[in-house]
Amino acid sequence: MWYVLQTVTGQEEELVHMIREVVPDHAYSDCFVAYYERVWRRQQQSIVHVERLFPGYVFIISDDPNELFLELKRVPAMSKLVSAGKFEFLPIEKEEETFFHALLTEERIVRLSYVETDGKGHVLRIEGPLKQFADQIVKYQFKKRYAMIRFRMLGMDKTGTLGIILREDVRQEIAYGKVEAPISIPERYIAEGIPGPPDAEGMSESLNKDETADFGDLSVGDRVEVQSGMLENVIGVVWRVKRNTVEVGVRLFGQDMAMEVAKRDVRKPG
Repeated sequence: MWYVLQTVTGQEEELVHMIREVVPDHAYSDCFVAYYERVWRRQQQSIVHVERLFPGYVFIISDDPNELFLELKRVPAMSKLVSAGKFEFLPIEKEEETFFHALLTEERIVRLSYVETDGKGHVLRIEGPLKQFADQIVKYQFKKRYAMIRFRMLGMDKTGTLGIILREDVRQEIAYGKVEAPISIPERYIAEGIPGPPDAEGMSESLNKDETADFGDLSVGDRVEVQSGMLENVIGVVWRVKRNTVEVGVRLFGQDMAMEVAKRDVRKPG
């Protein structure tokens, strides 16, 4: 079962470290702080921050809560809360556990969700963590790049925010800003599984005669079939060729879009 520990905001990772040092491994299977990705806009540029999803809370998973409860009292930070009468060791319901397990990656981070709109505020599709919880979305704040979602935690209905990414974000190289999670960060943000759709004008411009030079087996303008992923079996046009990937332009939802695909996952129909 999953349990929640409350601590001082800003000292979540310190508590996790203490627990890993003091509490025997057999008393719990994992202890972590939940994070989420959020896009911030500065001077027309998108920057990804990795922030605490629930400041002041630590999750811990255990099959033996009675033993874990006793062991936690030996942790210095927890013993202070016990003496102050503020020690909280609360189980979350199975439904809540399923919800968080579906949202969080192995690194315990909620990745950004791609939201495709018609330009007038109407959502055409959602990809990423929010996709399976679309019916729980309360509202979108597109300019601030987040969606408000309704969920349950500790037996109560709550509303929180999760990060989203839009068309204009994935068409540029995205840098990282503040990263609160103790993780290794690549040189730039990689939007895994999220398409980078150009607009229709950009698509037509990309296929001019100046960009039809051959790049090995593939050239800009070639018709190809995608062999895996969300566009499997879809026929599209090579929009751009990179070292190991190609951007394949397809027609979806009445407009031109492009998906970056590994070269090994496309072939010319024959």
